[in-house]
Amino acid sequence: MRRLLAIALAMLMLWLPGLAQTANQTNSDKATALPKFTPEQLREDFQIARRALEEGHSGIYRYTPKPQLDRTFDAAAAALDQPMNVYEFTRVLAPAVAAIKCGHTGISLPEALRKEINTQARLLPLNVRVINKRAYVLRDLSSAEHHLAGLEIRSINNQPAAKLIATLLAAASGDGDVETSRQARISGLRFGVLLYTLVGAQSPYDLVVYNAKTKREDKAHLDGIEIPKWQEMAKAAYPQDEEPTRAGELHYLDEGRISVMKINGFGGFVDAEKKKNLKTFYQESFDEMQSKGSQALVIDLRDNGGGADELGKLLLSYLINEPFKYYNDLVINNDHFDFMKYAGRADFKLSDKQAERGTDGKFHATSHPNWGINQPSKPTFTGKVYILIDGGSFSTTSEFLSQAHYHKRAVFIGEESGGGYYGNSSGMMPAVVLPNTKVVVRVPLVTYHMAVSGYKAAAHGVVPDYPVNHTIDDFISGRDKDMELALQLARAAAKK
Repeated sequence: MRRLLAIALAMLMLWLPGLAQTANQTNSDKATALPKFTPEQLREDFQIARRALEEGHSGIYRYTPKPQLDRTFDAAAAALDQPMNVYEFTRVLAPAVAAIKCGHTGISLPEALRKEINTQARLLPLNVRVINKRAYVLRDLSSAEHHLAGLEIRSINNQPAAKLIATLLAAASGDGDVETSRQARISGLRFGVLLYTLVGAQSPYDLVVYNAKTKREDKAHLDGIEIPKWQEMAKAAYPQDEEPTRAGELHYLDEGRISVMKINGFGGFVDAEKKKNLKTFYQESFDEMQSKGSQALVIDLRDNGGGADELGKLLLSYLINEPFKYYNDLVINNDHFDFMKYAGRADFKLSDKQAERGTDGKFHATSHPNWGINQPSKPTFTGKVYILIDGGSFSTTSEFLSQAHYHKRAVFIGEESGGGYYGNSSGMMPAVVLPNTKVVVRVPLVTYHMAVSGYKAAAHGVVPDYPVNHTIDDFISGRDKDMELALQLARAAAKK
């Protein structure tokens, strides 16, 4: 079973409209052109979404108790008391779904609207980074001078930035109470898309910005740009921001005493010819580390949104030298689901090879390659390990992190990881298309329970041993304070 990678998940979440009370008049003309659905149609779609989640999501009450979630769903259903267009409907649905607190669960607008936003919407010409719930301009695409870079956004179209960010975060799916992942998911290009869909703000954009160096507020009037142009301009002006094309990289420092491994995603290839996969990369890398006599290993898992479960377990197997259990359980509510007819899979049924029914009446994925006792891989790396983490470290990555933490196999540096320590719900994730509005609801069917214990922050990810605070100037300059600290610690350990 595989997980959604971070970019794919983020793109799914791009189209979440937000809370109705934050919408302003800039989108009213467009909104009136959209067809309205009757309260009966809206309630039908809402109940289909709710039943699908309750029927299929085996971890739906992991972070939010059933009585609390029932109250949230009931209140949302009661709000569907008048005709609404698809934006207005999803402004009711989105916060209810986000209340599940599952980073793999979310909704998206109908396909036609997504295509329209992808090609025609004139978005804020800024790459925005949200830090400690404040919005900063990371990259300025509004002019050749990039004079807005580094400034804090105080308001957009007369909406206070604090209110805008609260709206975006309220609709951002994330595991448990992890805020780092939610802030990451509303940053970058996504900030402009969500501003357009959640808030209804349209071009031109009138901003109030604050310069911390001069302690002055200024105004900026910006014309929006379409996503293709936004991406083209960003690529030309900031080539350093391009997504990595290789799954893994390895290099050495200090005559091989320190190894630095970067895993960008748990899947894909590490060479341009696409012949060498991560499994081969692991084996060759740890063989080479042993031959070079590496004493410390830095593993960079920042912004690694996951991938194949087995590749996370395999990486761990090179760091510990005894047999280990990776999962305690993988739970599926049933072997068939009524809601699958809305996902185009009315004939869906789990096979005996995929899962077997337990005494609890639920199904358990005992055939998963990570099930049971797993063996270590050779050669085992026995030196000090330092792992860099952030809110983008999610899904399969978070599983690996919780295991490395539980086995006390690494020192963690950066910010809280994005996925829940004790597991997540993902695996098979059918897309339920609501019949009237055509809004899409993603329902994860498998709940993963990690074979870890003793961690008191059950609703959080791995909290770093060495937290690193970043400023917008750090991000603009490209200063990597996480890596700086890791190398400092690694060099101190390598001298012993």
